[in-house]
Amino acid sequence: MSYIRRTLLISMLGLLTACSSGTSTSYYLLEPVIEAPVNINDDISLEILDLEIPQYMERFQIASRRSDNQVVFSTSSQWGENLRKNITRVMARNLIHELETSSIGTPGSRLNVAADFKTKIYIERFERGADGYVQLVARWQLMDANSQTLSSRSYRSSGANRIDPSDYAGTVASMSELLGEFSRELAGTIRSVQ
Repeated sequence: MSYIRRTLLISMLGLLTACSSGTSTSYYLLEPVIEAPVNINDDISLEILDLEIPQYMERFQIASRRSDNQVVFSTSSQWGENLRKNITRVMARNLIHELETSSIGTPGSRLNVAADFKTKIYIERFERGADGYVQLVARWQLMDANSQTLSSRSYRSSGANRIDPSDYAGTVASMSELLGEFSRELAGTIRSVQ
């Protein structure tokens, strides 16, 4: 075996050993607060036209904040899929429950009929803060079937419990709960203008 081949083989073995002995990565997904509604009336249809998140959240590493306004990313805890797609899917499942309808469209799964209502959602902040509480800051615009604005609102909420910085499972669970509360607020607005 030549010197170059032997050196390359030793380097590759060293790299594989280093990779296998490093810390493992944990993957997380947000989940709906309740899987399915008790009754389906289908008297409301809603299209989520768009859901935006800040660019810094478009990474697989889970973000959190420090007291000096610094955003930090975990090296060993990551999202199991694109976070924007995960939030959109969870919001749709929550709204199916809250509005008791199966007619909820998303950018990835459009309705095949015209929706009674349309919404655009803008997530401005959604991570564990320096104080240990998960925070959700968002805005939404609710429109009728003709895309006329019915309501534009802001939303701000914090998780019920302080989460340890190393507890990513607790962080993600709190984020799921906050999305459930946000979905309930949006559904209440839809019901009020129906």
